[in-house]
Amino acid sequence: MATGLLTAALTALELVRTGDAPSAEARSGAGIHRVRTPAGELGYLKVTPATLGEKAVADAERELRFYRQVAPTVPVATPALLGSLSSREGIALLLSDAGTERPPSAWTGQDWSRLGRDLARIHATPVPTGAWARPDPLAAALRAPDLDQIRAFWTSTLPALESLLANWDEILARLGEQPEVFVHGDCHTGNVVHADRGPAFCDWQSAGLGRASADLAFLSVRATPGGVRIPPELVRHYLAHRAADHDPAALQMAILVEELAVYVFEWPPFAAYNDSAGAARVRRRARALADRLGGAGIGAGPG
Repeated sequence: MATGLLTAALTALELVRTGDAPSAEARSGAGIHRVRTPAGELGYLKVTPATLGEKAVADAERELRFYRQVAPTVPVATPALLGSLSSREGIALLLSDAGTERPPSAWTGQDWSRLGRDLARIHATPVPTGAWARPDPLAAALRAPDLDQIRAFWTSTLPALESLLANWDEILARLGEQPEVFVHGDCHTGNVVHADRGPAFCDWQSAGLGRASADLAFLSVRATPGGVRIPPELVRHYLAHRAADHDPAALQMAILVEELAVYVFEWPPFAAYNDSAGAARVRRRARALADRLGGAGIGAGPG
């Protein structure tokens, strides 16, 4: 039970709950508890009980491996792993307080530039030893789309919908042309906190091998319902640090293709979690991307 794991972790790590609001990592689905260590340091206890299922535990194990194996050398800021507890009841991670969350509407140009720089640093990280293959939700959705749900949401908005659905394999092939890199895997502004030294990346449960475009596009996917457009500073500063590894035009095209594919093939089930204004913004953004990419999401198109 979650309560038993929480109690065991609090006891084993000698922590006191403060009762303050949870950190940004509460978005991951694990229970987040603000705590104070015996040394008086504030931190967060991230608790993943086994009752959440095998995938949740596997994700927590992946995150623990990240903090132990990769975080000490990855050239970006992350919470520090202050302690952990693993048992049959689940996994608990004690993480330092790395900064404060800021809504994307409040991000400055400098914030986006720093994020682009740091994503480039993550993607340049040498692949660590061990098993870092990770699920690819978009590839799975492309191969086995929920056509009824997709058509119900998109038919009235995307004239090129049937072409997109028919060309799923070409979309996947285009995205697969990118080199495989180490990715954060759940890159959105809710998983990036801010401190004086710059951004710190939280919630590494989906980290592993993947496409650079997946991290870069998902930022826009998550920001669009709230009416935020990702400024060009992000990709410009990303490319400034990855120029030797990417053709700029090819990467920017891949980001747009990835974003459109996520909207079409993955987003419809999440429409209900957004208000009507947010869903309308997603519809407009996807239509603009489809028009720009030549309708099928795989060509250069105008613009």
